[in-house]
Amino acid sequence: MERIKNLCREQPLIFIMGIICCISCFAILSAAPMISNKVGNPETLWLKQGAFYIISAVMVFIIYKIGKDQIYDKIWIIYWILMGFLIILAIEHLIYTRLWSGHHIIPIVSTVGGATSWFNFPFFNFQPSEFMKIAIVVALARMTKEHNDYYLIHTTETELRYIWKCMKIVVPPAILVLLQNDTGVVLIMLVGAAFVIFSSGLRKQWFVFGGGLVAFVIIIGAYLFVYQPDIFEKLLSSHQVDRFYGWLDPEGTYNKEGYQLFNSLLSYGSAGLFGHGFQSVIKVFPEAQTDFIFAVILTDYGFVGGLITICAIVALDVIVLKIGLDSTDYRDKFMTMGIIGMLLFQQLWNMGMILGLLPITGITLPFISYGGSSLLSYMIAIALFIDMNSQNNIMKNRSIVQ
Repeated sequence: MERIKNLCREQPLIFIMGIICCISCFAILSAAPMISNKVGNPETLWLKQGAFYIISAVMVFIIYKIGKDQIYDKIWIIYWILMGFLIILAIEHLIYTRLWSGHHIIPIVSTVGGATSWFNFPFFNFQPSEFMKIAIVVALARMTKEHNDYYLIHTTETELRYIWKCMKIVVPPAILVLLQNDTGVVLIMLVGAAFVIFSSGLRKQWFVFGGGLVAFVIIIGAYLFVYQPDIFEKLLSSHQVDRFYGWLDPEGTYNKEGYQLFNSLLSYGSAGLFGHGFQSVIKVFPEAQTDFIFAVILTDYGFVGGLITICAIVALDVIVLKIGLDSTDYRDKFMTMGIIGMLLFQQLWNMGMILGLLPITGITLPFISYGGSSLLSYMIAIALFIDMNSQNNIMKNRSIVQ
């Protein structure tokens, strides 16, 4: 018991990740009656998720032993390897949708839900874009630290140079992922990058400019949707347009785009305080194990189950943020802001789309939704934070001794 207490005090991330692992596996098992056989035996998906967590734990241990400094040093090699994978997938999507409809040149590449984002290997599916979002944040953190060390005085010229460097890191992979028709991951990448950039020490004028640019895009999009729907639909793929209309009118589009959202609303809307119970099926909604895992938790375990899940997620975010802010290495601080930005964005967007407040974009709930690539990619970040926390503890102990 004393060892557990010491572990929770010295490495709280390990403790909270254990809790989230249990929530994830139990939620996926609860979703089994609604999961399609196309993704494997629904009753064993929770075991696969558990296996992903075990593999992640081994990977975390290896990265912890290697040390986060080695990851910072090798990040450009990792970045360009992932860029190679993204280029292949972007070309394959073009071939699949335009040149050779319904077929891929590389057999192990697959298109799911309109997005060509996966390599299907014998024992696992590899989604490079999930790992690229972590690589972008780490690369930006390293570059930001180097830029600030070189330019001690910030001027408009130095800040423009910094923004240009950021664009060269972020824009190419974002375009490649967009060409794969995976809008959700692109949004996550951009948000993570934005959090790093705006924590870099830029003057407040850039915050005003960035906020104004986002507001301008939203206003133009709303105008085109209301007054120029033909132009609006041309700017998006048919898959994205369908999801947009399904979000705005799930009941009116029930037989097509709104089926998933409307059924989930009916399911958890009547769940009450404690839910309908384990593996309850009120209404079937697709992607119960991934995009809509939080709807499964609300349906089966009601308000209490949802509250416990949210508390675990908030605890994770707070621990990660505290570890990052306690670090004396500014690379760690910048990386922390990027990771926190991506986590918050995914968490809020996933729950928002489950509640019908935001469009359905295929954004999953980190660490809880089923999926190997998403889990493994974020566990790389967790490994970096565990190493960071160990170094923070060493520095604290030294200061106490002195």
